[in-house]
Amino acid sequence: MTFTPFGYAQGTVKIVKHPERSRRALRRLEKGIGLSLLLIFFFSTPSFADDWDDDWEDEEEQGIELHGFFEMGVGTFTDNNVAKTNSDLSLAELTARIELTHIWNDIDLKLKGDAHADGAVDEYAINIREATAKYSTGDLDITAGRQVLTWGTGDLLFLNDMFPKDYQSFFAGRDLEYLKAPSDAIKLGYFTKSVSVDLVWMPEFESDVYLTGERFSFFSPVAGQIVAAPPQIAPQNPSEKLSNSELALRIYDTFNGIEWALYGYRGFWGQPTAMDANGNPTFARLNSYGASIRSSILGGIANAEISYYQSPQDKDGTNLRIPNDQIRFLIGYEWELIAKLSMGLQYYIEHIQNHDQLLNNSMFPQYEQDQSRHLITTRLNYRLQRDTVNLSLFVFYSPTDNDNYLRPSLSYRIDDSWSVDVGANIFSGNKDYTFWGQFDKNDNVYCRVRFSY
Repeated sequence: MTFTPFGYAQGTVKIVKHPERSRRALRRLEKGIGLSLLLIFFFSTPSFADDWDDDWEDEEEQGIELHGFFEMGVGTFTDNNVAKTNSDLSLAELTARIELTHIWNDIDLKLKGDAHADGAVDEYAINIREATAKYSTGDLDITAGRQVLTWGTGDLLFLNDMFPKDYQSFFAGRDLEYLKAPSDAIKLGYFTKSVSVDLVWMPEFESDVYLTGERFSFFSPVAGQIVAAPPQIAPQNPSEKLSNSELALRIYDTFNGIEWALYGYRGFWGQPTAMDANGNPTFARLNSYGASIRSSILGGIANAEISYYQSPQDKDGTNLRIPNDQIRFLIGYEWELIAKLSMGLQYYIEHIQNHDQLLNNSMFPQYEQDQSRHLITTRLNYRLQRDTVNLSLFVFYSPTDNDNYLRPSLSYRIDDSWSVDVGANIFSGNKDYTFWGQFDKNDNVYCRVRFSY
C-alpha cells in the first residue's frame, strides 16, 4: 500500500460534489451494465442456449432473491486531526443496501448497490458494487459487468491483488468488505483437471480510493509536515483507449494438498505516485509478476507469496518522476491457539530496486523509505457466546520504520437481523513521514448498527 495526497474516489456516482467525477463514474456504471446486457444477449440466443424455449411459462426460472441491510455508523477522532471535515466526526453515515439475484436462461444475474449519506463530508451517493451477468458452460465461466475482484494469500496485505482498494473506508471504520473497491471488467475462468486459469480484462483503468485530505491527514514531503487539504490539481487518469486497459492473469491449482498460483498484471500503479513533465500527479505504468503457495502444516495454515513490480517507464531507477521497481515478499501462518481463539502472523518485506539511484535523484531524499521495509502483522480472533460475539485485534508493526497501526474491534450479532460493531483505528510512529507515522493524528473510534433483511 502506498498513500498519496492526490486523487478522488472512483466508481461512485456523487450527487452533491465533484460533477466531473460524477459523470465519469456514471459512464463507468453505464459501461458495466452494458457489458452485462451484451453477455445476456449473446448467450441467450438459440445458438448458444441449448435449453432455449420461447414459452416463458414452460421455463424453469428461479425467482428474484432480495437481500440487503440498513446501517447507521458514527465515529469520532480522538486526536487533534487537522483534516478539513465539518467536525470531529470521522464517520457519520446512513447506508441502505439492496442485493438482487436471479437466474435467467442459465445466466446468473446479480445487482448489489448502496444508497449512502455521509455527514462527515456532506456527500450523498449511489454506489454500485456489483452489476454482473455470469454464464457457465462446464469448464468455462464468463462474468461481465461491475464486480469486486480479489486473489492472493495475504491477510490485509496485497502483493498480487492489483484490483482497486478503498483506503478511505478502511480507515473510517466501515465494514471490511468496503476495503475492496469494484471494477468494470470481464472475467474468464477456465477449468481443467490439471490447471485453472482466470483472465480479467478491465477496459478502463480504475485507481484506488486513496486519501485526499478531506477526511484524513497525511505527510507532505513538499510542505515537510503533516497536512490536510483537497488537492488543487487533480491527477489525470490514463486516457480511455485500448492500450491503457488493464489485464490480470492467474494460473492456479492444488497439488498434494498445496495450493499454488502464478500471477501477472499489466496496467498502472493504483495511486498517482508519479509526475508528468509539468510536475503534475499522474499514474505510472506497471507490470507485475508473482506466485503464491498455501498448505496445511502442523495443524495450521501456512502461506507464502512473492511479487515483482516493474515500472517499464523507469528501468534503471533514475527517473525521479516514476516509482522504482520493487520486490515484495510475504510469509504467514495461522492456527488455533485454544478453542475459539485463533492467531495469524505475517512477515512482509518490500524491497526497492536501484535504491541508490532513488536517493541520488529524489527531490526529498531525507523522506524516502529504507531500501527494505519490513512489516510484521498479528491477527487475534476470539469467538464466544455461541459465536455471536467476536473479539478481534489486528496489528501492523514495522521494525524498520518503528511505527504501527492497531485495529481492535468487537462485533455482536444480536439475532438474525440485528448486529453491532465497535472498533478503533490507532496509529503511532516516531517520525511524521513514515508509512504509519504520518497518520498519527487520525486515531478514531466508531460504532455501526445494522439491520439485515
